Amino acid sequence: MPALSLADRVAIVTGAAQGIGAAIAAELTARGAQVVAVDLAPVEPAAGITPVRGDVADPATVRAALAAAEGLGGPATVLVQAAFAGTPAPLDELSDAAWDSMLGTVLTAARRFDTAFVRALPPGTPASIVHLASPHAAGAVPGFAAYAAAKAGLLALTRAAAVEWGPRGVRCNAVAPGFVPVERNRRVWTDPELSAALLRAAPLGRFGTAAEVARAVAFLAGDEASFVNGACLAVDGGMTAMLPEALLR
Repeated sequence: MPALSLADRVAIVTGAAQGIGAAIAAELTARGAQVVAVDLAPVEPAAGITPVRGDVADPATVRAALAAAEGLGGPATVLVQAAFAGTPAPLDELSDAAWDSMLGTVLTAARRFDTAFVRALPPGTPASIVHLASPHAAGAVPGFAAYAAAKAGLLALTRAAAVEWGPRGVRCNAVAPGFVPVERNRRVWTDPELSAALLRAAPLGRFGTAAEVARAVAFLAGDEASFVNGACLAVDGGMTAMLPEALLR
């Protein structure tokens, strides 16, 4: 894949302060894009990255990000939605506020940002949207009901946007990462017993990396994926392909 396949493009990445979002921002800049990195937390300054600090659920943050893209020679023609909020909680103990926060950040804000992004495009301008989905959209883990509901909704939004905006030249796809060690799941990958149990369900025998997910996002964002629209690419080492019976072999 050409190292500068996104040269001369302006991209916006939400949830870009750390983890997978930060890796995506770094990968897109490595491929030549100018990146507006949006997060409620501070974003580390770097060449090719313009930080915008704010809550993606706040329309003012959306406007600020789009304005920053224009200032870089935009409009932005790549939008990657990787923002996250919330902590696990049992379904019968989950507060309305926690539920609303998760769906507001992961789903409602994504719809708002997608729509504003498309409206800012000059007519006929090709563009790409990539949503960070999750295997949780297709299966349940105790304590993650709000997260699963938000990610399932995000996949539905991906398909709807692909169908409605495809005629305008705007592609919308999703990437569903498997288990990637990041700060918010530190409890798992730093615990030898927990990580060993999870690795039993990993056909490749290892966890993924944020850089591997970022490369998949960059592929969908670029011209190499010019006929990919409405798809969800699993970047999970085969974990969701594996049936429980495989653990008995």
